[in-house]
Amino acid sequence: MSSRVEVLEVVDELEKQPVSSPKERLLSLDVFRGFTLLGMVLVNSHPGAIYPSLGHARWNGWGFADLIFPFFVFIVGVAVPYSFANRMAHGESREKLFWHILRRCALLFAIGVFLNGYPLGFNLATIRVMNVLQRIAICYFLTSLIFVYIRMKTRSIVWLCGSILVLYFVLMKFVPVPGYGAGVLEPIGNWGNYIDRHVMLGHMQHDGWEGKSLLGSFPALVTMLMGLLTGVYLRTSRPPYEKLTHLYFYGNICMVAGWLWSFWFPINQGLWTSSLVLFMGGIALEFLATCYYAVDIKKVTWWTLPCLIFGVNSLAVWVFSQMGMKTLMAINVTGSGGAPVSLWKAGGDYLAYYLGAVNGSLAFAIVYVLFWLSIMGILYRRQILIKL
Repeated sequence: MSSRVEVLEVVDELEKQPVSSPKERLLSLDVFRGFTLLGMVLVNSHPGAIYPSLGHARWNGWGFADLIFPFFVFIVGVAVPYSFANRMAHGESREKLFWHILRRCALLFAIGVFLNGYPLGFNLATIRVMNVLQRIAICYFLTSLIFVYIRMKTRSIVWLCGSILVLYFVLMKFVPVPGYGAGVLEPIGNWGNYIDRHVMLGHMQHDGWEGKSLLGSFPALVTMLMGLLTGVYLRTSRPPYEKLTHLYFYGNICMVAGWLWSFWFPINQGLWTSSLVLFMGGIALEFLATCYYAVDIKKVTWWTLPCLIFGVNSLAVWVFSQMGMKTLMAINVTGSGGAPVSLWKAGGDYLAYYLGAVNGSLAFAIVYVLFWLSIMGILYRRQILIKL
C-alpha cells in the first residue's frame, strides 16, 4: 500500500520533479508499438482460415488478436506525455495545443471513415461511422485534454478511471435496456447497442449492431489513461529498476483484478468490458516492462529492427496495409472453377492448394507482413516519418 501511495505522490508532483529530456524517445515504446502493428497486420491479413490461437474470441474471452486493439490504445496513452513534452517545454499555450489536438483527432477520425468506405463504398447514406481509428481519435482527444488542457492530477485521473469502470459495469449489468431488460451482454440488447441504434442507425458494422460502439469509447478511454499514467511515470527521474518493478507490480495487480472481475463481467472486446480494461492493461504493462528491461536497461537491441520499422511509422502501416488489403479484395480474377474471385482470395487459395487451408492462409499473411515490412524499411532507412 505504501509503495502505491509513493508512486502516486511522485507523479502528482511531476512538475516539481526532474524529468527526461523533452526530445528523448522511449525506444521500448517504439518496439512495443511495432510489435503490436506486426501482430495487427498478421492477424488481419488471413484470406481464409486462421489458427484459433491467433484469432479473435467468438464473443466472450480473448485470443491473440484481441490483444492488438487494447495494446494500441494503451500505447497511444503512453506516448502522450512524450509527444507533448517538447511543445510544453517551449511554452506553447494551452489554446494552441488544443487546436493541435482537435486537428489531429479530426484527421484521424476522417481517415478511419475513409478506410471504412475505401475503395467502393463512399455512400454517405450508409457508410460506417465507427472503427478502430475513430475510437482511438475519441479517446486521444479526451486523454490529451486531460493531460494538456485540464491538467488533472494523477489521483484525480485514477479516481476518474475507477468511476468510469464501475459506472459502466453498473449500467451494463443492472440498468434495464428498453425492450430488452437488464444485464444483456450480447451484441444486440445492451446499452451500447441501444445508443448506437438511436444515433448511427444505418451506419453500423453489422446489421443492427456496431462492433466499436460509441459507449464503448468510455471504458476504452480508461485503457488509454492507464497508458498516460504509465508514460508520465516513465518520464520521472526515478531509477530504471524501480520503474521496472512498479510496471511489473501494477501489471500483475491489474491482470488479477481483471480476471476476478470477469466472473461477473466477462472479458469481451466487443463490449470493451471493465474486466477487459484491467486484464489487457495489465498484460500491456507487463509487455512494456519486458521491452523496457531488454531495450532501455540492458540495451539488447539486435532483434528490434522489424519492430522499429513498423513502430516509427505506425499510422502509415495501419492505413496502407488496410488499403492494400481492400484493393486486392476489390480486384476480381477467374478462380480455379471459372467463377470470379477476388485477387486477395485467389492468392490465399493458391498457397492453400500446396500447404492446406490454414497453413496457406497463414503463409499468405506472413508474405503480406514481409511486403509491408520491406516498404516501411525503405522509409525507415530514409528517415521518412508519416505523421498527422
